[in-house]
Amino acid sequence: MDPAGRERLYHLLQTAAHRLKTRADRDSQGVAGVTAAQAAVMFVIARERGTTQRRVAEQLKLNESAVTGMVGRLMEAGFVARAPSRTDGRAWTVTLTPVGEAALDRFRVNLDALNAEITAALGGEAEVARFADGLRAILAIAPSREA
Repeated sequence: MDPAGRERLYHLLQTAAHRLKTRADRDSQGVAGVTAAQAAVMFVIARERGTTQRRVAEQLKLNESAVTGMVGRLMEAGFVARAPSRTDGRAWTVTLTPVGEAALDRFRVNLDALNAEITAALGGEAEVARFADGLRAILAIAPSREA
């Protein structure tokens, strides 16, 4: 049997990803009021000031309709504002509100703590770099539908 199969690597990756996402959601909802998926949208909006919903979807490799729904929920919560694009009459630009910026800052603190735990669990920076290289190699053999 192949070593990856013997170690049940696919199962371990799936389980680890699910548990990390569940923990990040649980921890951050209490502290920041957003899920990890919502924070990902907010990170793109923060990084690309005045971006469009389409661009957020492209960056996160999500369907635009999924981002539209998420932006709607973030708007209802007061984290995001949306306005018609000045350059494209069919597009909406999205920006973080001051409340959204504060929530994202609180999420970052939580994420930094989780990343520090992952670094410790893997045994330090060198092991994190090797693990990240391995994950990138896996992503290269399993491209997303959009790629």
